[in-house]
Amino acid sequence: MEPLSLASSVIAVVQIFTQTIRRPIDLVDLYGVSGIFLYLFGSRTTWRTEAHVLGTVSDDDALNFKKSVQDECTMISVAAAIVAQIAITGLSLDNLSQTHWIVKASFVFSIISSLIAVYYASTQQRVMGRLLQAKQVRGWIRGRVPAQRGDSLWQIKRSHKFRGDPTDYITLASSAGNLSPDIVEQCFTPSVASVITMSAPQILLSASLLSLLLALGMYFGFVWTRHLDVDAGKDGGGNVLIFYLITLTLCFAVYSVSRLIQDDDIRTERTILLEYAGDFLEKYADVARVGNRTEGVAGEASDAPTSEATNIA
Repeated sequence: MEPLSLASSVIAVVQIFTQTIRRPIDLVDLYGVSGIFLYLFGSRTTWRTEAHVLGTVSDDDALNFKKSVQDECTMISVAAAIVAQIAITGLSLDNLSQTHWIVKASFVFSIISSLIAVYYASTQQRVMGRLLQAKQVRGWIRGRVPAQRGDSLWQIKRSHKFRGDPTDYITLASSAGNLSPDIVEQCFTPSVASVITMSAPQILLSASLLSLLLALGMYFGFVWTRHLDVDAGKDGGGNVLIFYLITLTLCFAVYSVSRLIQDDDIRTERTILLEYAGDFLEKYADVARVGNRTEGVAGEASDAPTSEATNIA
């Protein structure tokens, strides 16, 4: 590897690491206190995918997103079932009761996490299957309209309507437009609930797999330190543990670093949303200008904006 290429990779990793540290602050600034839950339990990849679907306002993107979610749920269900079966088998390992209780608890946690991942994946697949139109998919990503306080202090009116597309809210002039911060928040921002819900199956599967690997590592460690495997000899258990740790470290190091380098988008969430909003505004401002020129050719030129550009519904 050339020194320049190596330096670029190192710089990219440092920038991504810095952005990862700043991300909780950016999410709190964007979502408020709920941004903490998004940081802890949500996937940034899922957030960016949902933001793309909202930002392009494309029916094809929304329907492709729905199909990809359903395919991913099927894949996660199969993988989680396999992990659960391996974890169940791990409970029958020789001399497991003579190790620390945390080893068996880790196997149990792996089983529970994988089974819940299957449940959430199946539920998510069913929910997405009920969204028949692209606009419904985008509305589900945005979430429901915020609840309103009722007549009394303790009464809250929960809305059953989802947030609409930006074309349902904005008004564009003939040559330019204006997107208020409220429109960006209402139309282009994925809800915390949708991101966490979409991220749940994959995160639970990852937690199950990590718990399984941790349980195996601790099992090998106790087998070695407590000399539970007499037939393996004095150093047999230690050699197995060392080989296990080296293999695990190499697999995580190589592929984790490669994924970080490949995923080199260091933009903040707010920056991404503003870029999508700007692209949308420019697109519909061009539509408005074309509409005005068409009216001028027809001999009906006017300083007022066209009906399509003025109130896109």
